[in-house]
Amino acid sequence: MISGVVQGSGIGPLMFLVYINELISILENHSIRVKVFADDVKMYLKIVNELDFSQLQSALNSLHFWANEWQLPISYDKCCVKHWQRKLQL
Repeated sequence: MISGVVQGSGIGPLMFLVYINELISILENHSIRVKVFADDVKMYLKIVNELDFSQLQSALNSLHFWANEWQLPISYDKCCVKHWQRKLQL
């Protein structure tokens, strides 16, 4: 085992919280809203201008760097992007 904690160990849940809490604070430093449930992370941001786009991209870059640093691979095939937009009344 090159990284992580053995599944079923007593210290496993504590180590996971240490890992994930650092990620939450890193993403919140980018003013990104973060929701965490078990090992799922949802990040979202209301985008109204180009600055918001760059803010979100910076947060994604930080997520990628954090995951590589801790050798915790991201399952990109399980990732998705959701878009919500109000329909304008004419």
